[in-house]
Amino acid sequence: MEEHRKQFHYCVTAATPSARLEDIMTDNIPNNAHAAHDAPPRTIRQAQQLLQEATVMEFATMDQRGFPNIVALTPLTLDRSLKHVLFYTDRDTTTIRNIAESPKASIYCFNERHHCSLGLQGYAGLISRDEVQDKYRADLTAYQQALAYTHPVFLRFTTIFVKVRYQDNVTFQKLLN
Repeated sequence: MEEHRKQFHYCVTAATPSARLEDIMTDNIPNNAHAAHDAPPRTIRQAQQLLQEATVMEFATMDQRGFPNIVALTPLTLDRSLKHVLFYTDRDTTTIRNIAESPKASIYCFNERHHCSLGLQGYAGLISRDEVQDKYRADLTAYQQALAYTHPVFLRFTTIFVKVRYQDNVTFQKLLN
């Protein structure tokens, strides 16, 4: 058991409600991977890099029976950050129905070459027609455009928790607005 603990360092940092994401992402965080309350600054940088490189993400919601509903969605590159990720999908899907029942969601992506993965937990919601900007449509990839949804919608995922697995280290980070 002790050997298992040496392999994985669990770091949890809770931000105060008034903290900004930029404050959490500074290099002022002590780099002590063995302390349970100190997340290394590289954690956020690793998560950001993995998020920017991901072309497909697993998007999970809970269905009416309480089971996960997992789909592969392609995120927009526009305004993609650890704080928010935008997705393009069809309105008439199980994912959208699940979000209407409960906005809690998770997204997951991985990079096999670097042996790392990123899991985000948070809330998802539809972006209103008033909020949808031409730049969202302009940011769609050729693949997304070819989907030709009957009722296209944009989803905004807002992150609350970040989990990064980088090689043999697992780190958690709590993000608040």
